Amino acid sequence: MTVNIMANCSLRHLLDCAIQEVSCRFGGLELSQQETELSEDVCTVSTVFVGEHPSAVALCADREVFVRLAQSIMGRAAVTPKDVEDVAKEYFNIICGKIVAGLFELTRTAPRFQIPRFTFGLCKPQMDGVDHQCVLNYQHADHGSVQLIYMGLKQNPRDANPIGAESVGCMG
Repeated sequence: MTVNIMANCSLRHLLDCAIQEVSCRFGGLELSQQETELSEDVCTVSTVFVGEHPSAVALCADREVFVRLAQSIMGRAAVTPKDVEDVAKEYFNIICGKIVAGLFELTRTAPRFQIPRFTFGLCKPQMDGVDHQCVLNYQHADHGSVQLIYMGLKQNPRDANPIGAESVGCMG
């Protein structure tokens, strides 16, 4: 018997706690949850979770948020696009680890997540077989927007590729 984690508002709380805790501890980012719009200059980090409760997760943020995160982590003002990508992927890895731990607490099953994929640009999940979806929007103190998207899937993706790969499309 599977647990319908979407029927419980704990999923939204789990996602919010994961991003808030990691943002504060990892990069000193303070995010306030509120309806906000992403700018035209965004980056996306995404992956899929496979297991008993398959899902897709994406973190879309104004590029400036990831630049500031990289500057904070690396302790210098001058960062390269590769620095921004590496820091964003590591930040997202930690968020995904927190989500997996929380999902285990809710469902007693442990999904695995694939290596995150980074994209300069907007790459929101577009998948077949979406069972439920949760979208959380945040504003960074320096006026950058962040969006965390969780999509529960009816079945595991065929080849477990991250969002943006051939089996999983993007919509902008």
